[in-house]
Amino acid sequence: MKIRHLSLALPALTLLLAGCNVNKNITVPAHAHWSSGSSTINGEISVGTGAVVDGSLRTINGRINVATGAQTGSLTGINGNITLAEGVHAGDLKAVNGDLVLGKDTLTDNLATVNGDIHAAGGAHIGGTVRDVNGDIALCGAQVDGNLSFYHGTVLLTDDTVVQGNVTAKKPNATEPSNHEPRLIVGPHTRVNGTITFERPGKLYVSDSAVIHGVTGVTAVKFPGVAPAGVRIPTCPPN
Repeated sequence: MKIRHLSLALPALTLLLAGCNVNKNITVPAHAHWSSGSSTINGEISVGTGAVVDGSLRTINGRINVATGAQTGSLTGINGNITLAEGVHAGDLKAVNGDLVLGKDTLTDNLATVNGDIHAAGGAHIGGTVRDVNGDIALCGAQVDGNLSFYHGTVLLTDDTVVQGNVTAKKPNATEPSNHEPRLIVGPHTRVNGTITFERPGKLYVSDSAVIHGVTGVTAVKFPGVAPAGVRIPTCPPN
């Protein structure tokens, strides 16, 4: 199990090991209403269209898929992706070795992953913070009410994305490798209302139609068009 930043992983493991299913999938039928959550080890979790789960859902070694229009509490996965279809409402999303994928017009609280990417489609609304350690982030027409932080990857903010808080390229601690230069791309018609801070050397590219405020620790490079030339950018999820 590849884990760094145990402050994120250990609470999830403790919760999962308390009274959960083993080697069983969890399936919430379409339009069902569960008054409590559930957890499993070595099993996938599927929430059907329009279903409501009042509690949290957690798994080790399995994916979590939530279908169109469903509502859940927090979602936690140790080894597996968490994917929300269009119009899903959920609480916190936490993954250790997995991607977080938010479909169109989804509503969530805080997002955090250690070894995975984060993708959010148009209309996605993240009511809290966004945090990624070893992965890329692509927010494509999304809104973040809190702060966004990342360590080693590339962050793309584009298609009218709004970040209300600060965006920070964090400095790894002394025990972590820092081979990957952090890069932030603030794309067309995007707005960052807080401060952009680089705690270590990196690259900041800002569209000539974007709006940013304070910048610390890096010099912004302006670019025209959709993306800076010659720079690899994360992929936006389909709308």
